[in-house]
Amino acid sequence: MKKQVCLAISTFALTAIPMLGNGFYIPVQAPEATARGNAWLATADSAAAVYYNAAGLTQLDSPDVVVGAYSILLGLEGEVGGKTYSANDNWAFLPQIYAAVPINEKLVAGFGLNTPFGLGTNWGDSPPFKFLAMETKLTYVTGWAVLGYKLTDTLSVGGGIGVSYADAKFTKAPAFLTDFSEFTGHDEGVSWTLSTLWKPTDQHAFGLVYRSKTDFTLDGDAQVLGVGSQSAKLDFMTPSTLGAGYAYTPCKEWSFEANIEWVNWDELNSLTLSKASGNQSIPFNWNSNFIYSVGGTRYFDNGWNVSAGYNFIENSQPASTFNPGVADANRHWLNCGVGRKYESMKWNFAYQYAFSDRDVSGSPFGLADGKFKSRFHGLMFDCNWQF
Repeated sequence: MKKQVCLAISTFALTAIPMLGNGFYIPVQAPEATARGNAWLATADSAAAVYYNAAGLTQLDSPDVVVGAYSILLGLEGEVGGKTYSANDNWAFLPQIYAAVPINEKLVAGFGLNTPFGLGTNWGDSPPFKFLAMETKLTYVTGWAVLGYKLTDTLSVGGGIGVSYADAKFTKAPAFLTDFSEFTGHDEGVSWTLSTLWKPTDQHAFGLVYRSKTDFTLDGDAQVLGVGSQSAKLDFMTPSTLGAGYAYTPCKEWSFEANIEWVNWDELNSLTLSKASGNQSIPFNWNSNFIYSVGGTRYFDNGWNVSAGYNFIENSQPASTFNPGVADANRHWLNCGVGRKYESMKWNFAYQYAFSDRDVSGSPFGLADGKFKSRFHGLMFDCNWQF
């Protein structure tokens, strides 16, 4: 049974082409949230609450299913040594599925599959920073099982577990004898989430969500200079997060929300690559950062709605360990979207434009000192059925 479950999750993961996000965190997981700047923790009123805030599931009084996809066009450039280099410029595709089933008047069960982390950059075979990175890829998927419980008419709590599958590939030029040139590995890990939703009045709502760290030991193979291929393992993790949100609904036509989320990248220190020719330390030493989100939605009597919002995501990668395989930076996200609700079904569409510009000085051995910029376009669509 365990083998069958892992195979199913792996199959889903391999359909999800990895992407570049905040570090490698992908906070956008539903278009109704993304369109308003991903400020949705205190709203969370569809099955997508499985990820955003499990306590929000208690707002549903009938079974609810959401099926959607996120596609993003990556554009990343680096100017190093007077020359400009481009990473892969292609569309990445990430599916999302959520379902919620009320058990009774107070308890709702939720299930989901999504991609909260992922990464994909390919600078080719000969960038000037090839000893740091050439190709970096993280394919990731999480299956969620959560519960939402209504404590009182105004206060709900939620929580559950996530089972994640991670498949990673790192390729670079070896810098010394026994240095690796490529590593590939995979593993499964378990995390948990706790959340609350407080709605003291119809106009005001507050949400709080915590997601735990996930630890992995990626088991695979490494190509090692002077040795060849050998079995290898890499310690790996995805960080814990803590988010808080406030939603204000002055009337049935308007809804606004502001969120702040802390991503504990301080947990990502030096990773250890264990191999027969000797262990090797891969330094990250990232800094925790914040994501600021704000947005709103206008609802119309004919079922249509339009949304807009803004995110600012702080850089988590210090210059001293800057690696173009991730190329993190202070990044701005501009978001908008449209949707329509019918009797028992609704759909939502969101568009994103993200940009960043970063001057890097003091990178490892000065190999990646230069100017890096990103320009991303994201499209997201889902359909939501109520039964």
